[in-house]
Amino acid sequence: MLMREVDVEQFAVERRPSMAVVDVRSAEEFAAGHVPGAVNVPLERVITDPGRYAGQELYVICQSGGRSAKAAEALTAAGARPVSVAGGTAGWISSGRPVDTGAR
Repeated sequence: MLMREVDVEQFAVERRPSMAVVDVRSAEEFAAGHVPGAVNVPLERVITDPGRYAGQELYVICQSGGRSAKAAEALTAAGARPVSVAGGTAGWISSGRPVDTGAR
């Protein structure tokens, strides 16, 4: 099963409220600025327990796309249907889209 990847533009267009957005960066990175509605689950936690997302369709985002791709691979192997966001939060911010700050 192949992991699906979209760029920031595709993510902004196709994002649905029914799909969770999991930000796999550190708590500090997340608090500094994240996509509105995203929840912070650091990469290490996703890698150690990817089965908690089995059967779920979700977006995975990080700073630029590297960590989200790793998380998406683990999630796919565990039976989830992740979509990795290439360009990540950095791309989201540089495109001028809204950002939330603080922990969540």
